[in-house]
Amino acid sequence: MSVTTLAQTPGLGGRLMSISGHAAAVLCIMLGGVVLLLWIVQPAAVVADYPAIFVTELISALCFVLTGLALWMMLADARKAGTIFCLLSIAIAGDSLIFDVFNWDPGLDALLPRLFAHAARQPKHVVGGTALCFILIDLAILRTILKGGPSHWSIALPALVFMIAAGTILTYALHLGVEPRWLPLKVVSPYTTLCFLALSLALIFHHVRLLDYHRQTVAAMLASATYVLLLLLTLLGLESSAEGAVPLLSGPETHDILAAVLLASGVIFTVLVVYAFRNAQRHADVAAQLSESQQRLAAIIETAVDGFITIDERGTILSINAACERIFGYPARDMLGQNVRMLMPDPYRRDHDGYMRNYHATGRAKVIGIGREVEGLRRNGTTFPLDLAVTRIELPHQVIYSGIVRDISERKRQERALLEANAEMEEFSYRTSHDLRSPIASALGLAAIAREMTQDGAPPEAVAQVIERIDGGLRRLDRLIQDIIALTRTKLLEEPAAELALADAVRETIERLRFIGSGRRIAFSVEADKDLVIATKISRVQMILDNLISNAIKYSDPQEEAPYVRVLLRLEGDMISITVSDNGLGIDSEQQRHLFQMFRRFHPGHSQGSGLGLYILRKSVEHLGGSVAYHPLDKGSAFVVRFPARTCP
Repeated sequence: MSVTTLAQTPGLGGRLMSISGHAAAVLCIMLGGVVLLLWIVQPAAVVADYPAIFVTELISALCFVLTGLALWMMLADARKAGTIFCLLSIAIAGDSLIFDVFNWDPGLDALLPRLFAHAARQPKHVVGGTALCFILIDLAILRTILKGGPSHWSIALPALVFMIAAGTILTYALHLGVEPRWLPLKVVSPYTTLCFLALSLALIFHHVRLLDYHRQTVAAMLASATYVLLLLLTLLGLESSAEGAVPLLSGPETHDILAAVLLASGVIFTVLVVYAFRNAQRHADVAAQLSESQQRLAAIIETAVDGFITIDERGTILSINAACERIFGYPARDMLGQNVRMLMPDPYRRDHDGYMRNYHATGRAKVIGIGREVEGLRRNGTTFPLDLAVTRIELPHQVIYSGIVRDISERKRQERALLEANAEMEEFSYRTSHDLRSPIASALGLAAIAREMTQDGAPPEAVAQVIERIDGGLRRLDRLIQDIIALTRTKLLEEPAAELALADAVRETIERLRFIGSGRRIAFSVEADKDLVIATKISRVQMILDNLISNAIKYSDPQEEAPYVRVLLRLEGDMISITVSDNGLGIDSEQQRHLFQMFRRFHPGHSQGSGLGLYILRKSVEHLGGSVAYHPLDKGSAFVVRFPARTCP
């Protein structure tokens, strides 16, 4: 699902501007075409009844046709044809302008009498004002065509034509019957002026829309400028009256009419200025609100936990936020301008361009507007899972793609841990239900046997053997329950950190557990950094020491003449390392992969146990944020536990 913005949707105003532009082009083409036809035919009745038609010279009509065609081609984005029409019109109008200003004929119009040799009249140069307006209009159209879009000059040139045309209309209104001289050029005819007004207004407001100017403000500025021009023309009219010119509006009522016109236009001017100011203020307020909204959005994106990244249709990275730098490990300067493939491992890197080509060709999306789980590539070369959501954004001049990336490494780790915990829980439930019921069932059966033996008068020695077997089964059950309690404490126990003299704790544990085995004398040694005192969770460290040392004692080799257990304590940076090694029975290589799992017993014939000891050891170490590893020795085993801890002075 693509995101569509308001800016990319042509509204009613845009359609009206396009229609008005085409209408102005059609008006010029039709007017010029009709005049050209009449110039060729020149029927006597039309000349006699409508002489005003022939006020528009043939060259003006031809330029109107060429300019109208150029405007239509510009709106249709037909650049080559539009350029040709503009250049032809500029050349023809330029010939007349040079003749009007310098009284020198370049001779371009000498070609026209050949085309109209049979006409009753021969065409003449157009007046300078008309030629200038054609040149300005055609230059505005030509610049828009060559640049591929409007510019400030594309508005300024038609605005100048509008001022000339509006001034001409006002001149005729104030000086009917008198040829005005406010331009150093011959004046434009009123009929031609109306066409220039249509052309200039169509170009102005078409370009204003594309440049995102405020149309109402531009209209108010044009009206205000026209009012100022009206004042100047009125002053010129009064001066011409003073010099002896006789305007059509002569007589005592002339000044009253002029005063009324100026008063009414002044009111209109004031309203337009106020409107323009209010409108500009509203526009400024909207712009300020938009800027504030953009700043808020930028702040949200910049501080977001998820990564935001935008690319163009070629895959070039246009923008990123701080989270992207943190997720992928690259600084912004190393990513901007690069292809987004740099953040993808194979096969995503290899397939990316093909996927984009297929999407542009068919419109079928696998990620865009859908989202999926993919892999990312960090700067250090490691891959990691991430959630990717991509949205297509169509801007007025290009299409970009916005992506949101979320590093889900921690979520995946938690999912794996949850699956492992569920599997362990199922196994734990099954094994404990079996191991708890078996000793109880055995004890009940043996108790029934002992009761029968007593009733039958069996000798006390025989009954004592049965009771001893009951005692052994119940003791195993007690050890299992103690291990389950220890396991529960491992998972649920929360305690604050406290100071612990680690070497002293090891020696106390050895003295407490020294004789839990067969009673053989085992040589114990403790090597530690001097005065190693740490701040840690004492109960969990004690569980670790109990399991490590008790296993080393219980699984000593009965055939070994000099059994030993060595404990090495080291401070490695901010980590504590505890190594317990022995020359006992060791663990078979095929069974080592099952280490630290629940209910795993590796020497069941040598020592009775629940099989939970190493599992409890692993959980205790992980709770402290550490790790445990097993290293087989040539004779015996070595367990290495490492966990972070803060030393105390």
